[in-house]
Amino acid sequence: MQAGHEGRRHPRRLHRHRLRGEGQHLGRRAEDGRPRPGAVRRVRAAAVRPAARQDDGVRQGLQGRGGQDDTARALYPVARTHWERIETVAESFGDLDPKMDAREADLEQGQRWTGWHRIEKDLWPARAGKYESLTRQERARYADDLLADTRTLDGRIGKLDFTVDQIANGSRGLMEEVAKGKVTGEEEYWSRTDLWDFQANVDGAKKAFEVLEPVLERNDPALEHTLEERFDALQVLLDRQRDGSGFTSYDDLSTAEVKRLADAVNALAEPLSQLTSAVLS
Repeated sequence: MQAGHEGRRHPRRLHRHRLRGEGQHLGRRAEDGRPRPGAVRRVRAAAVRPAARQDDGVRQGLQGRGGQDDTARALYPVARTHWERIETVAESFGDLDPKMDAREADLEQGQRWTGWHRIEKDLWPARAGKYESLTRQERARYADDLLADTRTLDGRIGKLDFTVDQIANGSRGLMEEVAKGKVTGEEEYWSRTDLWDFQANVDGAKKAFEVLEPVLERNDPALEHTLEERFDALQVLLDRQRDGSGFTSYDDLSTAEVKRLADAVNALAEPLSQLTSAVLS
């Protein structure tokens, strides 16, 4: 995704102003009501750096004596959360996105399958039919590759700048991702941990919305109010599926519960589709 060029900070030309710089706290407003410089970068860094620690835990579980599968399975959805929160700008990660997050069904001919879902299938092979498990050496290689890619991503985060329209479009795109993959149970096909991803995508979309909220509150307060209500309504439904510090398996959802979640996502996606034009008006 290409970023727009630098521009003067004019109230009607916010899309030409990149959010950059360091040292400001997310959620506070500049005196003119614009998002604080550096807010987006700080959010992305905060999301990615814990992932490196969690990925290391998954790696250790995969490589541990006796094949500590239970440890790796417990850490898998937790580590995935950090990745899923930053999918608003995943296209900015270049080759790291397909290397880290490709599903088996999405592979192109000749593409080597690596990343989260390659590991997921090996940890939860029950739905794979006649599946030949990875050797310990193969597990170690895939786990090391994922950890190395996560650390590379962490290093890139501080060098990325995002335009206002990229953030607004990313928030909308995340809800489209939820509608296509999380509500349907397609994303985490092997582990059935889709609700963890669902929550993380909602968190990421809402964080992007909050970065732009000072501008939206000024330009379109009615839309700002609607989005707040729709995010809250969706969160109520997700909270009903919590199980301890995590979530219930996707397979435990009833057809009615899936429909209610889908309806809430669609109800949020409609006003989110107006976000970009509202903040750029």
